[in-house]
Amino acid sequence: MTRQEPLVRAASRIRQLVEGGADAGYAGLEIAGDQVLLWWKGTPSAAVARAARDAGVPVEVRAAAHSRRELRAAADRLWRSAGVEHGGRVHALKVFSDGRGLEAAVRPGQARGLAALPDAGVPVALAERDQFTPTRRCDDRPAWSGGAAIRNEAVGSFGPCGGDANLGYNCTAGFGVRIGTAEYLLTAGHCGVRGSVFYDGSGQRRIGQATHKNQSHDLLLIETDATSRIWDGAPGVSDFTKPVVGWGWTASGQSLCYSGVYSGARCGFTVDGEYTTICGELHVGGTFECWNDMISAKGSSGGREFARRGDSGAPVFSLINDYSWAQAAGTVSGYIDGGDAEWIVFQDFGTATRDFPGLNTINLVEPM
Repeated sequence: MTRQEPLVRAASRIRQLVEGGADAGYAGLEIAGDQVLLWWKGTPSAAVARAARDAGVPVEVRAAAHSRRELRAAADRLWRSAGVEHGGRVHALKVFSDGRGLEAAVRPGQARGLAALPDAGVPVALAERDQFTPTRRCDDRPAWSGGAAIRNEAVGSFGPCGGDANLGYNCTAGFGVRIGTAEYLLTAGHCGVRGSVFYDGSGQRRIGQATHKNQSHDLLLIETDATSRIWDGAPGVSDFTKPVVGWGWTASGQSLCYSGVYSGARCGFTVDGEYTTICGELHVGGTFECWNDMISAKGSSGGREFARRGDSGAPVFSLINDYSWAQAAGTVSGYIDGGDAEWIVFQDFGTATRDFPGLNTINLVEPM
């Protein structure tokens, strides 16, 4: 991750330009070895070309067959005709950052008997995937840190937490954030609704009330006193906290970690795509929901379970400053179990800043 730091900064600066409106032809960004690949259909704008040239690291512009805007429009058409919300069998659609096309996921065993997918106007790869499963830190105190156990008073808790039968959870606190002078914990949207009241792992200390939600992006803000730190280590075994300094947009090929109340801190996940839409059954509330614009990161399970129920809301981060600081990257929503491989599915922190204007991480020090 240390090697990737300057590459991630360069990719994030280019993405900021794209988000500012210079997106005509943009397909995606990818970290490949010691360079950044900028996939573009046609010729990048002068501002983007200048940012790539002055990035301070190698940035190679490569031709994309389709822009991100085109792929997202195609995904929307395909979803309306074949998505599970509309009576079809496709439960997830992924956009590839190199602009080559889409991946449509159906449950294992369904691909063989599936009629041809409707023509989306772009290449679509069909994949059989299990459905997405939404997923001391166990007894934290105010001010609250990311990665801590949180309990929605309206939902039954899982447990034990960290081996203690007296402590429970149903989600994980994400990063401490602020909008103006107000402070919040960011977490997964499916962990509650506006007005939900959250408690700590013991169920005795009130954390705060949910005040902001974006349903389609699976994001929720709990107003409370929050810190600039996240929990690290194994729950109940080796708990410690790590400081947060800033945030950045994610890019394909980027290495990431997350820190959930069930799994503890886990690293070794690599961003491999973006789901325009993804659906699954929730452990929290027992409903079936679909979300948009989610990021996937693949890891090798090696026989171990990674993200599981209760990890929803967990902070996703990269390690900077010789692994001593965390840089915010996103918020866990769930996982996809692929046997030898596993994917965490999360919402990009940059999306949260768009959904909640003025939002920023609470930082140990101000980022450079």
